[in-house]
Amino acid sequence: MKVSSGVTDLRSMPNCLLTSVLRTLLGVRGRRLVIATSTLLAAALFTAVPGASASNRYYAHAAQSCANASTPAAGASSQAMRNAVVCLINAQRVARHLPALHEQRRLDRSAQGWTDHMVARGQFSHGSSFSARITAAGFVWSSAGENIASGFATPLEVVNAWMASTGHCQNILSPSYADVGTGVSRRAVRGSASGPATWTQDFGLPMGQHAPSNNSSPANGCPYSA
Repeated sequence: MKVSSGVTDLRSMPNCLLTSVLRTLLGVRGRRLVIATSTLLAAALFTAVPGASASNRYYAHAAQSCANASTPAAGASSQAMRNAVVCLINAQRVARHLPALHEQRRLDRSAQGWTDHMVARGQFSHGSSFSARITAAGFVWSSAGENIASGFATPLEVVNAWMASTGHCQNILSPSYADVGTGVSRRAVRGSASGPATWTQDFGLPMGQHAPSNNSSPANGCPYSA
């Protein structure tokens, strides 16, 4: 199983193997800072975090209301899987006093297209520029990020894995994002994972909008174990 992330907090970079950063430079319209990406092995996940038990209990309760959270990707429609992943990440956010993200169809298109590309080509990566992919899908952004994973069978498994890895967790809990899109395939990326399913989430803040929160404490506390 593998996961990889693009994160938006420069302070997180020493905690990751490599990360990617996309952010419009302050006061300079249209200029963006980009740092290259790499992969994190799923075997390096799942680290206990002291003091997170109250939020985890809230999340565990809220996650029970997310339909198809424990349904394998092979057992439900792609839309059902997208809905489950968005429900679960929003449960993580709300448990830590962050506003929920809105599903955005252009980001869905970007994330699904990249998921299909990785599976078809057998290449597990963010590619040369995920910012260009997001823009090509019609989403004009001021801040953007991406999580990918392969080999996790259910929405609950992949969200728990992302939350247990610093860069992925910080994307999910970033106060800077307002929108999210999700892609899913029932197949793994060959050569990268033996289990089923591949997942992509693209995060963004539309150009001209203010960040929906200034609460960076949850992201600074990443990672969190289930």
